Amino acid sequence: MKSQECPRCSNTARLSKRTFSDQALAALVVWKDLSEKHIDEPICEDCYEELRDVLIERIEDVKSVQPRQFNRAS
Repeated sequence: MKSQECPRCSNTARLSKRTFSDQALAALVVWKDLSEKHIDEPICEDCYEELRDVLIERIEDVKSVQPRQFNRAS
């Protein structure tokens, strides 16, 4: 796997597609931690860890965000 530019942070790294629930994605979009256009885009490990940490730190807030359906790439 070769390195590419991460669409979220623009760093050059190995990218992987990450799976988040619709509710987690909605929370990240509402909080502006993830752009809706980057849903289903592969991201780097650093971005994944950052987003995961945000969700863990704000777990109670995640529960109050209304889940949304996102148009996901096939």
